[in-house]
Amino acid sequence: MDEDEIKQLFIKATNQLVEMKAEVMENYSEMKEVLFGTTQLEAEQESLENELNEVAGLIEDYINENVRVSLDQAEYEKRYNALVARFDKANTRLKEVKQEVVERQAKGQQMELFMGKLEKVGIIDKFDDDLFLGLVDVIEISRDKKVVKFKDGSEVEV
Repeated sequence: MDEDEIKQLFIKATNQLVEMKAEVMENYSEMKEVLFGTTQLEAEQESLENELNEVAGLIEDYINENVRVSLDQAEYEKRYNALVARFDKANTRLKEVKQEVVERQAKGQQMELFMGKLEKVGIIDKFDDDLFLGLVDVIEISRDKKVVKFKDGSEVEV
């Protein structure tokens, strides 16, 4: 396929998407918080940060106690290692949560840009570079079919 044929695919697919615009925007509005919301993750993040602070304090207190009082070193090491393991587990989960927050926010921003473009566009009859970049994720062309995948996850077979 040459560039002009790909541009025509985009025009046809975009016009099909525009015909479903109200439904797409309604679905996005209903699913936005579920797909891109970070409220629960942020609450978990805060809880994990509190957990880390608490465990770090326990470790520090336990080390200081071992310095002041002669403790059974085997018991000390066992308890110390348990506290460190608890700290490491919470820290690992905190990193995962932070990454998920960043990813959801990025995807949410991408969707907001997509929806902004979709909201403004009507039926088109010529190719627009900016619109193409704002709406299309990928175009898959095979012998059997041609599919335009949009950034919101919707697909249109042309």
